[in-house]
Amino acid sequence: MNARRCRVPIEQEDHVIDTQTVERAARLTREKIAPRAAYYDREGKNPTESWRDLWKEGFLGLAVPKAYGGMDSDMPTYLAVIGAIAGGCASTAMTLQMHSTVMRFIAALGTAEQQRRYFAEVVQRGTLFGSWGSEPAVSQSRTFLVETSLRPGDGGWVIDGIKHFCTMAGGAGYYMVWCALEGGGDVTRSLSLALAPATAPGIAIDDRWDTLGMRATYSPTVTLTGCRVGPDALLGAPGDALRIGVAEAFALGYAAIYVGIAQGALDFAIEYCKTRTYRPAPTPIAHEPTVQRHVGELVIRLEAARRVFEDAGRRWDTADPAARGVLASKAKYIATEAALHVTERAVQLVGGRGSSRDYPVERAFRDVRTCTLMTPTADRMVETIGKSALGIDTAMLPVVMGGPEMAPPS
Repeated sequence: MNARRCRVPIEQEDHVIDTQTVERAARLTREKIAPRAAYYDREGKNPTESWRDLWKEGFLGLAVPKAYGGMDSDMPTYLAVIGAIAGGCASTAMTLQMHSTVMRFIAALGTAEQQRRYFAEVVQRGTLFGSWGSEPAVSQSRTFLVETSLRPGDGGWVIDGIKHFCTMAGGAGYYMVWCALEGGGDVTRSLSLALAPATAPGIAIDDRWDTLGMRATYSPTVTLTGCRVGPDALLGAPGDALRIGVAEAFALGYAAIYVGIAQGALDFAIEYCKTRTYRPAPTPIAHEPTVQRHVGELVIRLEAARRVFEDAGRRWDTADPAARGVLASKAKYIATEAALHVTERAVQLVGGRGSSRDYPVERAFRDVRTCTLMTPTADRMVETIGKSALGIDTAMLPVVMGGPEMAPPS
């Protein structure tokens, strides 16, 4: 799409956040999800108990249409919900974001039969869906390289390739695999989304997953060797995934999660400052002007980042794919910068104790430093924003095919 014709719509005033749903998510996080976060972080395990609680409360259906028993939350409410959950457990929020974006793909591209089948899996059985896109040769700052191949065979489809950072590996019931149809030509005709059941033959999970942060997303490398899926496993036609403006929701959701993590860290630091005293001063350190200035600056940074992604959420429904790319890039960029700064300063406010795993600011610092590396990276986001302002054709995440059999025709 020509960026010169891209128009970011004016703010929509009719979007009112469903505060009851957000408060329900915040309460669930406070009472059940947050108390488990340290355990899942230490163990590097999928947060299965927290997923079960999300399902019982209907939150796995946040992006499932109401006709299929889901919440079908609008984007502003959705962003507020995952932000609230991120304040208690970043990994639980991130896995919910991945799952929910797959639901958006199914709603946009799935056949009626696929929607009935997969949405029932979620609403009735609590099944999660992961999205596997990253690959060993990917250049995060420039392109999203797709070398995983898809070919017809065995009465269905066969997938071969290696995927990195496979969120919810071994925990989700289905994985949406980004792959390229062999002989399909360039990216606009080749990029395909195949839903592979976790039980599909040919899926080998590398159990090595020991990262700085986001440990409970459990995202090891997965090799697909002759992985066979059914004839109805594809979502839409090859190339459709790039045309519908759903992939951009990944980045917008990340923005809400980053701000949610940072807000949780800041809230803890504020409470710490309000209750902690150091002799000989008789009052809590919150009364020190230096502390007050630091807290004031952090509040402003988070408020600014929140305003940007909330604005993007309100404009989302009426924005075309190119405009969504710009909205998401702005939101993720400012959220990245704010969250990195706020979590680092939150540790500093707490002091030496802030480096202890007994304090959630330590985990928030590690989680933000890790999850803000997710594509699109900062360089790519500001490039997208700049190109749009200059009227130059752009896409938030250019995708190229890998391998000679999938090279664009000359």
